[in-house]
Amino acid sequence: VAFTGLAGLSFLANNSTPYRGTYAKNVRDALKFILRNTSKQGYINEAAGRGLGGSGMHGHGYATWFLAELYGMCGDTAELGDEGVKERLQKAVKIIAESQDPNGGWTYEPQPYGHEGSVTVTQVQALRSARNAGIAVEKKVIEKGLDYIKKSTHSDRRIAYSLGSRGSGGTYALTAAGMCVFSLYGAYDAPEVKRGMNALMEFLTGRRGRGGHHDYYAHLYAGQACFFAKSKDPAFWTKGYATIRQELIAAQERETGCWSQDGYGGAFGTACATLVLQIPYRYLPIFQD
Repeated sequence: VAFTGLAGLSFLANNSTPYRGTYAKNVRDALKFILRNTSKQGYINEAAGRGLGGSGMHGHGYATWFLAELYGMCGDTAELGDEGVKERLQKAVKIIAESQDPNGGWTYEPQPYGHEGSVTVTQVQALRSARNAGIAVEKKVIEKGLDYIKKSTHSDRRIAYSLGSRGSGGTYALTAAGMCVFSLYGAYDAPEVKRGMNALMEFLTGRRGRGGHHDYYAHLYAGQACFFAKSKDPAFWTKGYATIRQELIAAQERETGCWSQDGYGGAFGTACATLVLQIPYRYLPIFQD
């Protein structure tokens, strides 16, 4: 579900929909798979727990983001049958809202207790995309989520793994995810954003060590953060995003065309990389400014 949602987003970012574009069949197949793995309650999962064949709330977030972007691009096109998509999307958003911890974050399974940053950003992205497409999202869910990331910010501007672990973590990946959350919530002028984006640029320019873990996940959010923040400082785009783009192009495997160095077999890294490289196309509603 997680890989399919991200791959579907990459095809959408190339301006393909279920019935037009070079990758129309791929988008249709991705949509069918996502809908087939959506429960009556709205949870999008492979019918298994995380680590047992299911991708948990990470997958639910990516799949919901895919449905939201698809719905936003296709509108009320009857041939898409998007009323079914809209209904599934609304239920998926409800699952996210009901699974938010009182502290404002989310955890690996659809339960209202537990929280950590890497899951939280996937849910926030899905909520923002759904709201852009006209799906109702409760204001309190957004406010609590934003407060969670604010409280998870280190004094040195990095983002912690989870609230309560501010003495540890603070990686490139989590800082990128946190900056993306702020932007998605529209908190462009929050003091944490200016400090955090500067920290992100330090990771990108080599002034801070990245640690070499979850590179494609990190680039997925760092690329977006640089895009969303460029109105505050063009260097976030001309230097930050440019660095990410160059690294991704250099890391592509020439024979297969994939990005597989993350250890997920290529599907995840390739979906993340191609999605980030297509941000300048601005075909996805969430990438339009």
